[in-house]
Amino acid sequence: MGPPAGQGPLDFHWQFRRKPVSYTGMSKVVVVRHAGHAGQKSLSQQQYSILLTVGLRALSGSLDIKAAFRQYFPFRHGGQAGVIGVKANCLARALNSTPVALADAFAELCVRAGLAENNLVIWDRTSHELQKAGFTLNASSFGRRCMGTDANGIGYSGDFHSFGEVDSLVSRILTDMVDFNLNLPVLKDHSIAGLSAGLKNMYGAIHNPNKYHGDNCSPFCAQVSNLEPIRLKNRLTIIDAIRVQYEGGPGFMEKYLAYYNGLIMSADPVAADAIGLEILERLRKVHGQPTLEQSGRPVRYLAQAQAIGLGVADRQRIDLQVIGVDDTGQQVPAELW
Repeated sequence: MGPPAGQGPLDFHWQFRRKPVSYTGMSKVVVVRHAGHAGQKSLSQQQYSILLTVGLRALSGSLDIKAAFRQYFPFRHGGQAGVIGVKANCLARALNSTPVALADAFAELCVRAGLAENNLVIWDRTSHELQKAGFTLNASSFGRRCMGTDANGIGYSGDFHSFGEVDSLVSRILTDMVDFNLNLPVLKDHSIAGLSAGLKNMYGAIHNPNKYHGDNCSPFCAQVSNLEPIRLKNRLTIIDAIRVQYEGGPGFMEKYLAYYNGLIMSADPVAADAIGLEILERLRKVHGQPTLEQSGRPVRYLAQAQAIGLGVADRQRIDLQVIGVDDTGQQVPAELW
């Protein structure tokens, strides 16, 4: 069930094993907002493709989309790219999960950058949830792969990974099958954690997430994402904030949906979540909801993530760029609100 011979993680770990990142300066976050479609229920693959291309160029500083892509998912000498995982969030099934159109747009970008389609693995904790969210399962050696950790022959790591109070088995998709990972969550409210975005999405990579929901998931959200396989493999976070559920999550409640029409992109998982939290709190205020702190769901785990060196939560240390884009790819003026 692993990658094709000669293209698997064992061939790449020696070269692409990530060195510890020191977040002592500024972290860059790009928010790309789709212009002209306020209230649109969803975006097409083509619209997502435009947002991803513009955002990745801005984040990387390179107009060459292949060069931009390879900053986060590097190719080795000879042009081979390893295996890229895409961690979706499918808890809300088709109602408010990672959009298939967004995953398809990223897959298209991967192929444009030179990745063999079979070296892309879209995954989540269960195959059933992926199917219910609209994804097509595929564990073959042809075409883009898509599977849950519960698929035959996958499962969790044989060894526990630990940090702080967290001690967990990690999905073998992440530990054994992929060289890099894109974290592709949806921005929404969470009834316990307050914020569900990138760090919370990685609960879907461990075997015992039920153990780590006390105290508003603090410090557990930070510690789960600091488990070695997660920290080393995650190279980029792209948070879907097209439709943001600002209350009543993580299950779906349509009456609390707001159409923000944006993607949040960063190589710093904490900074991406920090901007996501700012957007979520703003939408709560606009729609007459109390702050998460006032609701008894303070989001403390971002500061804890910064304290352990996982990324930057301090807004003063986040270099934020907000870009508006229309259907032609033309950039238009845009602000965070």
